[in-house]
Amino acid sequence: MDEADEERQTLVTQWYKDLKTGTDFDGWGQPVEAIEGYQRLAKTLQQEHDCDDDLFSDEQKKILGKIAACLKLRSIVLQKPGQVEGISLEDLKRIEPRLKSILSAGSKEFPVDVTAAQVKTKQTTGQDELDDGATQDEDNEETAANNKARGTLLPIPDPVQGKTLCSIRIEKIGLKDATQYLDTFMSVSVKDLNCVNLTVSQDTPITTRKEDMYIHFGVDVHIQKPLEFLPQGYAIFFELKHYKPKKKMISTKCWAMLEKDEVKEGPAVIELYKKPTDFRRKNIHLLTVKPLYLHLKIVLN
Repeated sequence: MDEADEERQTLVTQWYKDLKTGTDFDGWGQPVEAIEGYQRLAKTLQQEHDCDDDLFSDEQKKILGKIAACLKLRSIVLQKPGQVEGISLEDLKRIEPRLKSILSAGSKEFPVDVTAAQVKTKQTTGQDELDDGATQDEDNEETAANNKARGTLLPIPDPVQGKTLCSIRIEKIGLKDATQYLDTFMSVSVKDLNCVNLTVSQDTPITTRKEDMYIHFGVDVHIQKPLEFLPQGYAIFFELKHYKPKKKMISTKCWAMLEKDEVKEGPAVIELYKKPTDFRRKNIHLLTVKPLYLHLKIVLN
C-alpha cells in the first residue's frame, strides 16, 4: 500500500466512524448530537467532493457528494420532526457499508435515491435549493457560468486588534493564447494541507480584458481571516477558470498558489501550474517553461 492508498484508507475509516457515531446518536433519540455530527461530516465530505485533486476518483467523489446530501437532508428531517419526509435513519444505516467499501466497491448502485428524497424535503420545507453537490447535472454548467459574471468577492472583514488582514490585488495572468479563452475568472481559496477550506472561496467577476499575452483582472480579494488565525502549512490558491461552449461547462485552465512564507507586502509574481489543482501540494507540474506568470500585489494591514 503506497502513501496515497494509506491516506485514502485513513480518511474513509474516520468518515465511517463519524457516520456510525451520528447514526448511534440518532437511534438513541439524541437529535441535537446527531444533527451536529451529520452536519460536520457532510461539510467534510462536500469539501472532498469539491476538491480538484486526484486522491479520490470522480466516481468516488460523486458517492461522497451523495452521502453529504443525505446527511444534510437527515439533519433537516431531525430539525422538523413529523413535518418533513426525506432521509430516514434506516437509509443512513444502508449508506454506512457503502461508505466503508467506497475504495473497493466499484460502480455498485447507491443504496438511496437522493433525488427523490431531496424533492420530498423541498416540497415540505419550501426550500428552493439544497446544496447537495451531487444531484446537479455536472456535465452542464452553462447556468453556473452565467451566474459567475458578477463574481462572489467579499468586503474587507472587520479588523481584529493586533492581527493582520491580507488583501490581494489580482492584476493579470500571462498565457500564450490568452485571447482565446471565454468568460475567464479567478477562484481564490485558502486551504490547509488536508484540502480543508479555511475561509470561504471567492470568485472574481468575469473579465474580458485581454491584451497580447495577458488576461487582466484588476480586482482585490480580501482574505476573510487574519493571517494569525490561519494554521501552519496553509496556502492561498488561485485557479484560472473559463467557459467551454462546446461542452457547456466551466473548466480550470491552470492554477497558482502562495504558501505562508510567500505572503509578504508588495508585488508578487508567481508560477503557473498544470491542472488539476493539487491542493495537497504533492504532485505539482509547471504549466510552461515560458516566462508567463500570475501578477499580484499583496497588502497587509
